Amino acid sequence: MFTVYYANQLKTHKELLLKLLKVQSNNDPFQAEIILVQSAGMAQWLQMEIAQQKGIAANFEFPFPTSFLWQQYRTLLPKLPKENIFAQKLTVWQLIQIIPDLLHYEAFNSLRLYLGEIPEQQKYYQLAKAIAELFDQYLVYRPHWLIHWENNQNELVLKEIYQQSGHLTESIKAHIETEVQWQSMLWNALVKKLKKESNTEIFNTSHRAYFQQHFFEKLENLNQLEQQKLPKRVFIFGISSLPPSQLVTLKKLSEFCDIHLFFLNPSQYYWGNSLEQKMIDKITLYNEKITQENDDYSLTANPLLTTWGKQGRDFLNTLLDFQDNEISAYIEPLQHKQHLLAQIQQSILELSNEFDFNTDENDHSLQIHSCHSPLREVEVLHDQLLYLFEQDPTLCPKDILVMSPNIDLYAPYIRAVFERKDPCAIPYSVSDQSIQEIDPIINSFLNLLSMRETKFSAEQILDLLDITAIQKKHHFVPSQIEQLRNWITQVGIRAGLKLENPQWKNYNSWENGLNRLLLGCALKEENGIWEESIAFNESYGLNAELSGHLNAFICKIMDWVDFIHQSHSIQQWKIKLLQLIDDFYLEDETNAYSLLQLHNAIDEIVKNITEGQFDHKINDEIIINLLNEQLENNKSHLNFLAGRVNFATLLPMRAIPFKVVCLLGMNEKDFPRQYNINSFDLMQYAPQKGDRAKRDDDRYLFLEALLSAQDIFYISYVGQSLTKNQTELPSVLVSQLCDYLPKNGEKSFFEENVIQHSMTAFSPTNFIPNSPYQSYATMWLETLNSHQSTGDFLTKLEHYSEIDTIEIEDLIRFIQHPIKFFFNNHLGIYFSKKEKPLEDSEPFSLSPLEKYQFLDQLLINEQDQFNDFFEKEQYKGKLPVNAFKDVAQHNLINELQALYNEVYPYTRQDTQYLTFNYQRENITLCGNLNYYPEHNQVILYRVGNLRDKDIIQCWLYHLLLQIHYPTISISLYFKNKDQTVGKLTFETVEKENATLLLEQYINDYLISFNELQWGIYQNLETFFKKQPKEKENIDDFIQEQLDLLIQKDRENIYLQRILNQTSGIICHKICKKTFDWFELMWEKRIIQ
Repeated sequence: MFTVYYANQLKTHKELLLKLLKVQSNNDPFQAEIILVQSAGMAQWLQMEIAQQKGIAANFEFPFPTSFLWQQYRTLLPKLPKENIFAQKLTVWQLIQIIPDLLHYEAFNSLRLYLGEIPEQQKYYQLAKAIAELFDQYLVYRPHWLIHWENNQNELVLKEIYQQSGHLTESIKAHIETEVQWQSMLWNALVKKLKKESNTEIFNTSHRAYFQQHFFEKLENLNQLEQQKLPKRVFIFGISSLPPSQLVTLKKLSEFCDIHLFFLNPSQYYWGNSLEQKMIDKITLYNEKITQENDDYSLTANPLLTTWGKQGRDFLNTLLDFQDNEISAYIEPLQHKQHLLAQIQQSILELSNEFDFNTDENDHSLQIHSCHSPLREVEVLHDQLLYLFEQDPTLCPKDILVMSPNIDLYAPYIRAVFERKDPCAIPYSVSDQSIQEIDPIINSFLNLLSMRETKFSAEQILDLLDITAIQKKHHFVPSQIEQLRNWITQVGIRAGLKLENPQWKNYNSWENGLNRLLLGCALKEENGIWEESIAFNESYGLNAELSGHLNAFICKIMDWVDFIHQSHSIQQWKIKLLQLIDDFYLEDETNAYSLLQLHNAIDEIVKNITEGQFDHKINDEIIINLLNEQLENNKSHLNFLAGRVNFATLLPMRAIPFKVVCLLGMNEKDFPRQYNINSFDLMQYAPQKGDRAKRDDDRYLFLEALLSAQDIFYISYVGQSLTKNQTELPSVLVSQLCDYLPKNGEKSFFEENVIQHSMTAFSPTNFIPNSPYQSYATMWLETLNSHQSTGDFLTKLEHYSEIDTIEIEDLIRFIQHPIKFFFNNHLGIYFSKKEKPLEDSEPFSLSPLEKYQFLDQLLINEQDQFNDFFEKEQYKGKLPVNAFKDVAQHNLINELQALYNEVYPYTRQDTQYLTFNYQRENITLCGNLNYYPEHNQVILYRVGNLRDKDIIQCWLYHLLLQIHYPTISISLYFKNKDQTVGKLTFETVEKENATLLLEQYINDYLISFNELQWGIYQNLETFFKKQPKEKENIDDFIQEQLDLLIQKDRENIYLQRILNQTSGIICHKICKKTFDWFELMWEKRIIQ
């Protein structure tokens, strides 16, 4: 008997199921109870509920309908193969072989255009996969079309399409006729090939368009043994839709065993003929007058049900034709609760179009939250959940379900927010994530497979070495990875595996870099070029072992890349893929399951291709696609219903009853999700009841989620642009729900109730008690308070360590950049810039820093050694490639020539040390300086423009010379932008004045240990040119100078930190300090 149980709550179905299991217990304890489900989550929930009620849930099977029916077919038709020869994963390989032989037919013009003149194997695979999927849908939903095609009756298929399509233009009809022609030819070719490759009996029983009839005939002639093989009863639980062909089979099976189907029906009244308004409009367009019956019904039916419930409505109508018996068990939501959510559920149950809603401003059962980003959505959700826990002590994390159309998008934000070290941390679990997203082993393996399409950049290779299993396999330890990163930069590795290339030699390749590392194990860079390579000094001695491990790792990659450049048979691929796993990963208890999944995926792919009788060679693109698809099927469902807040993907019948149901990402563009329909899918022109439309699935999912929420239905979406703060629309389903609810005066329900949250978590509005925006994140409150604090960052330090010696270089650094020196040397704080990723392309020009470094090195070389210098730098991978190298060399020599001629006489002479020991009470200022005795001068040079910090450095040396060695002068030669040479010197300073100024510098240096001392230290020319004469203008002037300082030095994190965290800059002090330090310097400087 086929019995259908109608209820509006899943818990009611569960109670009915438990009662059936108890009252009609299974006589055979060894025979499993079979419960058909549509998702693993539903099976998990049902098993836990049964165990909770009965104390144990044992000997239950939860197959999907398709696998269950195939098993029944094989039970009565034992010659059926374990895998149907018409299975999509097998027919795709048959179609790849068939399609090329049919492309010369005119009907295949569209396919021929897609494939191109020289079709790639990847395109054949993509096309064959799409067609195999379509044929699989035809076998389920349109088997009679395939029978017509096999009987050469295409006109019957066309006639059916035209009758059901209504008005079609001639061009669309011509397109349909072409599609029918080539699809029928391709199907018949597939049938012919399968017939030839399998025996007649297996073929006839495997063909889905025929085996149903064979199965029915077998059921009518069962012997006693076969009767015993059939299940005694079958439960169908939590399934919102089944194809008509499967229902027909289940109906026939119900003549021999009991079938119990539990249908979650939103309404207790018949709503099978309710139409969505746009469908009524379409009917009106084709018919001058709509029937009075439909007209009246459209006014009384619940608009939410008619708009979102097409999938359930079609299934309901189909069930009414199949059921032998029905049992209804509806529960009115308003019997237990009176909130708005219960009223909405009650209105759907009563099929009401005009429900008398009672709204209350304290009713939070339906919540709509608008945020600026997915991250803010999760942060707001966390705060709202904490509020719910505070309001309801009985609420537990397991009572909350959070779903999103794309859980992979939200997973990183969920971990970032819910894993904070916070006393308010909420236990959570995330299921349905793509295995590549959560398993670094599998992700790295797929990256290895995709190596041929990469540039083999240094960053990509090092990413592989971040995987622990790869590190251990190749004898690396984590601390060595950073060392390798530094080495890779220094030896010039950027991208590319091989040194030799068809067009040029790639000195930035891994091969050239490894040659340098390995040569450095035996030689030094000073030994020069050997065998077209130059040694790397740091790989010498004990570091040689690390170079060897890196070389072994890269050699494996090179071997693998050589393999994937060619196509191979599937057996060759299997051997190599398994070897790849063994070569790159060290298996242990932490990664054994991941590696097992890789082995299983490889075995499954090989099995499918072998059973699909495809014996051609396959390229790496198809292997990558196959592994991606196979691993994608292994999404993790283990964390669902793990006793914590459940984060999951919005899936069919995933909406199990929860006290709180939350939906994230309900954006207009994202939900209902967009699905592309194949242009050659003929079912789109003649849809029938029972057909699956994925957008209709999403509408029904939203309805299921709304009905499954017991206390709170929470909706969140990105409603404000993060960059422009423009309003973004929610999903049309959210708008439809709000339109159904009553207005409050002139304002719609949406305008009155949507909560628009601030852009940042530390906004002041988030910490207003008892407001809808209230946040519990104390860490952000501390941030907010720090921003609002009136305290001054520049407070005195409590104490400092006594010092008795000051290095002259430290004093110079202090005067050059007092703020940075204060942070580094007194506070021990270093604001390092973000680590830049490694370069991933060959250089075509020199950066300003590289140009400066080259010029600086050339300056100390003889001109006749320039070519040798450039040759060494080329082997190091430092010069641009090809002709760009010659241009760079020419430009460098031209830029340097004038400065080289000026400085050359000095740099080739011997120098002596000048020693400084300046005594100030109990403190000594000490240091050394090179000078040229022959010229009685200290000569400095710079291969760039003159900067304020260079003037300051020379000035302090000049003061010391004036005190200790007054006869010795100092000069700084520098290169102007026009390539001319400039010279900096200073006028004579009286020893007394020099001593007083040096004393001030030392005094400020010592005071800075307790209190920061600083003035304007850059753009001094502007400062002294524009200094105001009136004291009242000082503040504006200094503020202008600080702004200019920030503009010209945007990366100066130290200065920004001071200005951002100082409530009041004392401008007159800064101005005075600038004059005290640099006025005399500016007066005495001479620039020629």
